Amino acid sequence: MAIFDRLKKIFSKNAPDVAKVAGAIGADVAHETAEVVEEAKKVVAAATKKAEKTVTAVTKKAEKTVTAAAKTAEKTVEGATKTASKAVQKATATAATKVTKAAASKPAAKAPAAKKPAAKPAAKPAAKPAAKPAAKPAAKAPAAKKPAAAKPAAKPAAAKATAAKKPAAKKPAAPKA
Repeated sequence: MAIFDRLKKIFSKNAPDVAKVAGAIGADVAHETAEVVEEAKKVVAAATKKAEKTVTAVTKKAEKTVTAAAKTAEKTVEGATKTASKAVQKATATAATKVTKAAASKPAAKAPAAKKPAAKPAAKPAAKPAAKPAAKPAAKAPAAKKPAAAKPAAKPAAAKATAAKKPAAKKPAAPKA
């Protein structure tokens, strides 16, 4: 046990110096720790400010992009609406023009049909004067029948007129010569 007694004496003798050194080391560690903590706070504050600025900038840029995209989409929709409106107007105008032309062409087509019945009555009176001794009206009637000769109804009338013309044609032949 003599060793333990000797260690006690050495420790007791050096204990105040060891305590002073340990206290100084503890104070240095506390001071360094405080500096590190302060530096960390500054770094965190700077990083927070930078992150806030970055987030704010990104948010503003995103808002601008969204606003620009909305404006572009709005312009595109307006352009498409205008184009569609013009196309509808053109189609309406074209359809109106076609309807007008079709309406105008139908009465024109009916007019020749109205002329054809006028040719038929001319053929009937020609047959009657041919039966009469006067041959001049009968001679004029065949000239009027030529356009109507294409119709099947006019052919029987023309046959009657030619049958009636034979005797009438002999009588006026002398005055024509």
